[in-house]
Amino acid sequence: MDNQPSSGQTSPPVPETETREASPQETRQELKEAIKGSQEVLATATTTLTLFPDTVTVDRAKLTVTKRTFLQSAEVMSIRVEDILNVTATVGPFFGTIKVVSRVMNNEKPYTIGRFRRKDALRLKRITQGYVIALQRNIDCSSLGTNELTKLLDQLGEDDHDDV
Repeated sequence: MDNQPSSGQTSPPVPETETREASPQETRQELKEAIKGSQEVLATATTTLTLFPDTVTVDRAKLTVTKRTFLQSAEVMSIRVEDILNVTATVGPFFGTIKVVSRVMNNEKPYTIGRFRRKDALRLKRITQGYVIALQRNIDCSSLGTNELTKLLDQLGEDDHDDV
């Protein structure tokens, strides 16, 4: 049985989409714009009270975790913001940790980065979660300046209550 409508009419032919290869100049320009965006840091924090401090940086493209293990050595991991499912912060009176759940990592076990100053952990959580929400709602953030974007994402990522 074919997929023709029962009324005997045939559906109009679907035009094949044309795929056009980008010129080297267009590709170069797109890459330069991506590099520029990845250099615009929205938030960063470094762990405290440790011999080899870890750093988390959120830019317009990704969240980067640098876990230092010894002098001049580190494990650097980046997660595209689009791949982040959730960010949580666990805070005490002075310090806090953040947990990142990503679709490309084990969803059962979040990636934990710890012992930030309390306010740094909460700020990282708010800005990252705000960015995730903005991208899920298909909001184009590229036209906003870094400071304005950071402020708006911080507000978007706020919890409904300020009990913390």
